[in-house]
Amino acid sequence: MPLTIPELARAVGKSENYVRQHIFRKHLAVQKDGRNISVTLDEALRWARERQLPFELPANARELTPAMENRTARMTVLTLHRPEMKPCNLLTVVRHRRQDALGPWSNEPGETWTNENLGNGLRLYSLEAPLNHCRTLVDGIRDAATLTIHGEQIDYALERIPRRHWAFRDERGHADASMISPFSRHSAEIVEYWSLAAEPRKHWLELLNSRRGQMPLSRLGVPLDRLSDRVGNIMIVGAEDEIACDLWVGHDGTLRLLVEADALPPSAYRATVWASHAGDEVLRREVPVATRLTPIRLATDVDRIGFEVFRTADGQCLDLMEAPWHMGIGGQLKINSSSTLQFRDRQGRPFHQVNLPGPSVRIDAAFDEESSELDKEIRQQWLDRRVRVREATVRKERNFARFQPSELENAVNYLIAILRQDADQKTPIYFADPYFVPSRASDAQTNLSLKKASLDIFAITVGTPLRILCGKTNKPKLDDPPPWWSTCPEQITAHVRVRSFCKQNGKAGFHDRFLITPKREIMISNSINGWHNHGVTFATLPYDVYGTEADRLWNMDIGSTTAELLVREIGR
Repeated sequence: MPLTIPELARAVGKSENYVRQHIFRKHLAVQKDGRNISVTLDEALRWARERQLPFELPANARELTPAMENRTARMTVLTLHRPEMKPCNLLTVVRHRRQDALGPWSNEPGETWTNENLGNGLRLYSLEAPLNHCRTLVDGIRDAATLTIHGEQIDYALERIPRRHWAFRDERGHADASMISPFSRHSAEIVEYWSLAAEPRKHWLELLNSRRGQMPLSRLGVPLDRLSDRVGNIMIVGAEDEIACDLWVGHDGTLRLLVEADALPPSAYRATVWASHAGDEVLRREVPVATRLTPIRLATDVDRIGFEVFRTADGQCLDLMEAPWHMGIGGQLKINSSSTLQFRDRQGRPFHQVNLPGPSVRIDAAFDEESSELDKEIRQQWLDRRVRVREATVRKERNFARFQPSELENAVNYLIAILRQDADQKTPIYFADPYFVPSRASDAQTNLSLKKASLDIFAITVGTPLRILCGKTNKPKLDDPPPWWSTCPEQITAHVRVRSFCKQNGKAGFHDRFLITPKREIMISNSINGWHNHGVTFATLPYDVYGTEADRLWNMDIGSTTAELLVREIGR
């Protein structure tokens, strides 16, 4: 039901000019039909609720919408403090909900900032206050691009127009939603002010890499370590707590949808419930939400269940959940009677112990009365198919490949195909192989194999910086011959740079073999000059594992002994 500006002004007890100012500042979204401007009832309620304005609904809408309630909020500000830069915002989150709702906030929040030093220049400020107070702080940030806490001025770089979206508490591992609701029992509506500044994001990613992703962010309420695109933003996250929903499978073979609300007016909400077994959907049904508990009879076992609850007035989804369900309960008890052998030094002090194998007894217990043998067999067939599909997908996407010693040409072609796809002529490619440059003791066949493969690699990457990291074991001498590729045409070697990283004793300064392109990282099992003897395995890595190490090695000064490594440029 849309409201005109005069109707909305009367509903909140404010002037029409007050409403128009909030529309101009983008605090309130409107609909336009020619010269007519209106506000949807849902948007008007959200706007009034966030500012704790009284709201007198039109008579025909009162039975469809819950009464306005006071809301309490927790505002957390994660900041970065570095000597070379002003303190800046990494993420500001305002989470709000009904004041009388159970949760992490007290019924009478204070308005005092707390301060926690997280190390590495990170500081977390937290404030518990009424929502209107937090909204005033956010409005001040939008106007001044700063927030002052305990005399410390924190800089913000924000886009003025907010973006509105929803976060559901969906537990599917493959959920497409970029954010999961921070509330355990409620989905959330999010008003988000975006920051496009590059520097805070760059520093944040550096911190993540140095801390291996271990960041104490639980009080922030949002997993910023997994949402680095949102660095610098402000989020206002409101729990959709007008109703609370849950779904489970009862022992009598029924799905049970539980809806808790202060009142359940007829036709105010509707729900869609579904269930699946072994990948097949066995139930999808729309049910009215008229009573607190709605049972739905099942005709078979299920292993996944889910539901959506909608507000009838505007069709908005208020809650969404899908999760696995295991009807069987199993346990295992293992009793081991093996002995432990301790090792002591000459002074009798223990320094190591070994558990010797011995006889053991295992007791298995299971309770699965609800499952039928047919359902068990179908699920096992489905699991077997999933394994085969995953293996086929890996082969198709070329994420993993193994080549035998007799397949040297195929191994080289595999590598060339990857380079052909990934070279973008801007981002450097790293190829790390401790024995890329063989010693003079290497046999002729090894040298020939290396030269052929290397020439193919040089040729396919022309125009893209190719950085080869090796660890030549023989120390440099005045009479060392130039590398074999120095006699090749410059048109296929001009983009190639080879550096050697050795320890002071002449041994290679690193061990792992890997390839880093703009699109992927690949771990390589053996050095290229041994593929014809031992074969090779390529495994694409799902995470950035070697990128930091490659950059660190390549940025070492040539001729330096930093970190006990001797760095040389070969062929230049």
